[in-house]
Amino acid sequence: MQVSDSRYDRSYNYIWYQDKGQWSTRFTAWYVPGLLYRAEGDDVECGIAAIESVLATQMTIDFDAAWYGTFKVSPDAPDPTPDGTLYPPDIYNTYDPNWREFVGTQLVQIVEEFSHLLTDDLISQIEDALEIGAVGEMRRNGSYPEDDNLILAYTNPALMRALTVGWIGKRRNNQTMIDYAWKQGEDLLALYQRNGSDTLGEYNAPNYYGMDIWALAANIAYGPSDAPMTKNSKIILSDLWKDIAAHYNPYLGNLVGPYDRAYSRDATTHSQILTLFLWGIFGRENSPQPPKGEGDFLFDVAQGAALALIMDVVGQHIDDDSAATLTAQGWWEGGRFLNNTIWDDLTADKKRTATSWISAGLMIGGETVAEAENRGDQFVPAIVHWASDPKHTPRPYNGFFSLYPSASTVTAVAGPNTLTVSYPNTTQEGTNIFTFALTGIPPSWTLKNRHIVTGFDDLPCLDVNVSAPGLKPLDVAYGATLRDHWIYNISYAVPANFSGTPQVHFELEYTC
Repeated sequence: MQVSDSRYDRSYNYIWYQDKGQWSTRFTAWYVPGLLYRAEGDDVECGIAAIESVLATQMTIDFDAAWYGTFKVSPDAPDPTPDGTLYPPDIYNTYDPNWREFVGTQLVQIVEEFSHLLTDDLISQIEDALEIGAVGEMRRNGSYPEDDNLILAYTNPALMRALTVGWIGKRRNNQTMIDYAWKQGEDLLALYQRNGSDTLGEYNAPNYYGMDIWALAANIAYGPSDAPMTKNSKIILSDLWKDIAAHYNPYLGNLVGPYDRAYSRDATTHSQILTLFLWGIFGRENSPQPPKGEGDFLFDVAQGAALALIMDVVGQHIDDDSAATLTAQGWWEGGRFLNNTIWDDLTADKKRTATSWISAGLMIGGETVAEAENRGDQFVPAIVHWASDPKHTPRPYNGFFSLYPSASTVTAVAGPNTLTVSYPNTTQEGTNIFTFALTGIPPSWTLKNRHIVTGFDDLPCLDVNVSAPGLKPLDVAYGATLRDHWIYNISYAVPANFSGTPQVHFELEYTC
């Protein structure tokens, strides 16, 4: 609450955060439950004013628009202008369809937890907004409206949509909405359990696992008692924590890769929403955390009050073995291998394979995917973590290098001390180069004997043997950033006359 208190603009009753405008509608919604819970001084008055400010940002003018029923990213922004140059529609930029879910689930929590502080009229306005939002939510199918990508496998908004549509459908006795949410709840569990995979479509995503946990716990806490998603969320949430524990390295304080979506690749230096739950359940000192002043932490912790209100629900779904793994610290012996299949939908034979090998000082992840479109720099199909400075406190300093996925078809396979990356479809753009982003090199190494990174041949605590037959190593460059990590760019070019499948193979040994 201290972070949001310092950003609250009392003149307009919005949180001042210059992300996609001067203020943030979403951050304002996240601030409200903290105000209503604290209820000191004029907190309740400010909370009610903030709710009214959030509701005022809902876009309702163009019924047929892709953004109908969602909320402006910032109250000072105009509605998108499809027939003009003022503010042309650009999904996730000039409008964000997922804010129906981000703001909508927050409004559900506010009504469920704090109705006694709200007037009947304001509650009715919230219900109206959620009903309008549900219309826009139910239209989305991954290809319609234009540019839409909300399929079942887009886990975090899909889980939140099941709650918002089901909740308002039940509240307003709207059978169309009830039926839609009921079907979504059944399909989401079916996709999760397809062929015994027990994996979310948005798999191993440290930030979005946090949003998944929020959505699952909110479904349990606030969803209609007879809704499939309310019941199924208990199954998925309990299983999810077992999967998180299986991927968690208590020595390095990170999940082993690969990551379907990741902003930060290191929970000990940058924020990951998942670790807010570890903090809330096990205590900050018992969980990997960035410094409290870290910029992306200040972004994520804006939701902290809302998350705190469902921590008890989350904690009830973590088994003792998982809790023991998640609270352990220090070196541990042995290693383990993980192999998981991720499905995109319920019928097509379209799947990805994630392999991971994890030991205390070194862990490796790879994902095999064959797609037509590049997933972008949030996608981490190949990554190696190691303790680059085991003397660093309170946890070892994490070094890591990850593949920058320049192609959309990647075969990356992890094994004990090995990682193999190849581009099997050389007709695709981006298969002419393998680019690896290296970071986490400690100053105790760079300053001692004036070490200079010239590739993978001389790294602290890690022996790397690289085989890249027929490829040309390029000069190493430092100074760019990738998702807030300062990186060394280590690349291997594929010559124009190369024949066969280009591949880079790593043999790795932790040496400290």
